[in-house]
Amino acid sequence: MEGLVIETINLIEDINQRKCIQVKNCIDSYLSKKPNLNLQNIEDKTAVAYTTLRRIYTLKGNPQPETIIRIFNALGEDELLYGYMNEFHPDIAKVMKLNSSHNQEYKFVDEKSRSYFTSEDYFLILNLASTKSGTTLDEVSHHLGAVGVERLNHLVSEGLIIADKNGRFIGANHNFKLSFKETKKRIRMSMKHYRLDEAGSIHNWMSFQTESINDDGLKALKKLNQKHFNERKDQIYNNPMYNGDIKHYTASISSTFLPYAEKGDLQ
Repeated sequence: MEGLVIETINLIEDINQRKCIQVKNCIDSYLSKKPNLNLQNIEDKTAVAYTTLRRIYTLKGNPQPETIIRIFNALGEDELLYGYMNEFHPDIAKVMKLNSSHNQEYKFVDEKSRSYFTSEDYFLILNLASTKSGTTLDEVSHHLGAVGVERLNHLVSEGLIIADKNGRFIGANHNFKLSFKETKKRIRMSMKHYRLDEAGSIHNWMSFQTESINDDGLKALKKLNQKHFNERKDQIYNNPMYNGDIKHYTASISSTFLPYAEKGDLQ
């Protein structure tokens, strides 16, 4: 009996250590790109106590699911988060998959190609091509010159854009997704293409409203943005009668002015 207890304890310790190693790798990957930061900065970014982070980082902790979610999400590693939960907390992984079912038909861009999707040099070209009508040499040349054409040809050679028989260039990846970290980079680049001086016209629409709501209201808005907006947007994007050559993008934004705080904390 004693031997069974010891074996069980050793098994639990092994599992906890494997959990910690994955979290440590996530933190190390983040810090390697930001050499001026340290574990104290990770506390500020994730709202996870330094002592907890330190125990995990030294492979002595027993990280709880809510702690892991905070760390991986804050550091932009949502793809790794699902893999972690699938391995150590499969019930939570099922819930995560269900909650993001509207996005399950999309696949993550492979590691080799991700740098192009988050590069200023290739951002506009990939977006022009990732539409039903695709793009042309003339369109790319008009907006980006000879350098743009050179980059377009490079994307074709990399297999990210396909040249059809009509001389149009179509993105090889239509339904794709990136991690939070990479998506944040694309959001910043997208904002550079928002023409604020045209806000209010049919070309550049913006709606802005603020209000004070509770936690349930915040969750309800999130579901509204994720589900209803995407469904109605797709009813237009996927309707053949609306197909055309105007390159268009939509963005649904939901956030709080101040960092989200737990109940009882100062907002």
